[in-house]
Amino acid sequence: MMLSERVEGAVRQRRAELHAEAESYDVIIVGLGTAGAIAAIAAAEQGLSVLGLERMTAMGGTGTMGAVIGYYFGNKGGLFEEVDQEVQRLATLADYTKAAGVNADLKKVALEQRVEAAGVTTMYDSTVIGVYMEGNEIKGVRWVGPEGVVSANSGVVIDCTGEAEVCAMAGAAYRKGRETDGRMQPFSNAIVWIENNAVKTFYTDSGYVDCEDAEGFSQEVIQSACRWTHQPDMFTDTPRFIKLAPLLGVREGRFIVGEHNVTFADFIDGKLAEEPLFYAYSNVDNHGKDVAFESELQQDWIVGASLWGLNFSVPIPLGALIPRGLDGLLVAGRSLAVDHDIAPCVRMKRDMQKCGEAAAMAASLAIKHRLPLREVPYAELKPLLEATGCLQAANHIGMRYGVPTDDHHAAVSGWLTEESDIRDGLASEKPGMAIWSARNMGERIVPSLKQWVNASDEPHLQRHSAFALALLGDCGAIPVLRAMMLERDAFFPKTSRKYNQARGYASIYLLGKLGDEGSVPELLRILESREQFKNVSTDAEFINHDDEYFFQYFSFSVAALFRIADHHPQYRAIVEESVRRIADDPAFSLQVTMKPSNNVHYDMAGTIRRIVDERTKAWRGA
Repeated sequence: MMLSERVEGAVRQRRAELHAEAESYDVIIVGLGTAGAIAAIAAAEQGLSVLGLERMTAMGGTGTMGAVIGYYFGNKGGLFEEVDQEVQRLATLADYTKAAGVNADLKKVALEQRVEAAGVTTMYDSTVIGVYMEGNEIKGVRWVGPEGVVSANSGVVIDCTGEAEVCAMAGAAYRKGRETDGRMQPFSNAIVWIENNAVKTFYTDSGYVDCEDAEGFSQEVIQSACRWTHQPDMFTDTPRFIKLAPLLGVREGRFIVGEHNVTFADFIDGKLAEEPLFYAYSNVDNHGKDVAFESELQQDWIVGASLWGLNFSVPIPLGALIPRGLDGLLVAGRSLAVDHDIAPCVRMKRDMQKCGEAAAMAASLAIKHRLPLREVPYAELKPLLEATGCLQAANHIGMRYGVPTDDHHAAVSGWLTEESDIRDGLASEKPGMAIWSARNMGERIVPSLKQWVNASDEPHLQRHSAFALALLGDCGAIPVLRAMMLERDAFFPKTSRKYNQARGYASIYLLGKLGDEGSVPELLRILESREQFKNVSTDAEFINHDDEYFFQYFSFSVAALFRIADHHPQYRAIVEESVRRIADDPAFSLQVTMKPSNNVHYDMAGTIRRIVDERTKAWRGA
């Protein structure tokens, strides 16, 4: 048997045996957070012996220790709803301070009571430091906690660490961040206070963290806790400050490479898993302001069509919970096998609690039948999940618009298929569905788009038709796109409830996508024209001041210049020289605000420099 560990970021294995006196469990759950706490309940209530290891001092993760007491989207149904109902019942039994959402402290109590009743063995202040393996099969774990260094045998290990820590120790393949520079979604840091006799929480996005950068992670913990929003000059009785949340709101880290990988491209192409464990549901909830450096597909969706606010459901299969090539190991939570582009949809608390439940049910069948996890019969697994409501056909909602607090979202009937309907949509202030529907229709609609793009008497129709043509890769869009760029078209479509993108810089993205070398001189001028950009946005969560408005034009111009130079190598030298001359100036700074505050700022200069380095390395074949 081998003990697999991570030492200074590298996987190292050495021969080691589990001691004869080591405890044995059917299931060991590492991390009792959002997914892990529900996994522990579900596994134990299936009659399994369960050990739960948690590095903190309570269960529940983001919804308790992280002080995120409300729900965004995600689907209802499953064991987590029973826990939440118990929280509401407990709140009526004693004179607890009311909470604005699911009371975080009472949820800790409800979870403790449920796992104790189910017979789960829990170990707090415990961090896994090694994985026992026979070949590619996980046989147990080693951890350090209040009792020192301890080991235990397992039938199945469920990695609910949020960062796929166990998988990384076992040598599993994983990926992180977006393709351009590896950046992940911003993290948040919550505070808790009492106002009007109710517990309330507040968070602001605070920066970026990488789970593999221990020093940087530690610095961000301190810096985010010291922001004026969290540590004002003076605390008052109203509201009364209670605490800083001890757990950061990290939205993205490692994603395993699974037996089945769920990607945004597959969703767009209609390639959906046929044997789901549950359905995730949200929009592509990208919290970053540097959308210009996201993938081309995500920009087509968010920038070209302004579809940030379109919700959709995604079936998640068992293969997305199984690290490729490993046995005896499942992942539950946000590190399951998804890609960076679809992860903002597949990370909501409701759905991650379902993910924990589904992992436990799969583990129970694997142990019962002595089968590898990948061979668990779906015909038996499906009714177990349906019995608790974790899996419901009704949760495959399709596409909808809505707001997080409203369960009655406006249904979207689907993509438009009639040219007359697409024309009407393109001529409106909410063109997103029509733009994407035209993209889906492909070459059949190109003649009509080319006719509409000349409709100068209908500016919305003309300009949105240019967007649709550009998404189809047709250079007939270029003259109208250039006009929008030169005009600095300040119109924001109203397709999404927020996070729509101004046509002026959206057109720059599309010109870069088309590789339009004729736009290079103007794009270079934009980089030097900060003083000309005045904020015209009414979207207080996206653009709040002139510098932030200029950042959108600057970042989209930089990205477009690099794309154009990819197509036309003769521009590479001037693009690199022009961008570096600005970005490498020590005084260069571009401040953006972080959601949802308009007073918490982040300097994007480092991001620009990193993008320049990565793109120029690619040109040199480094």
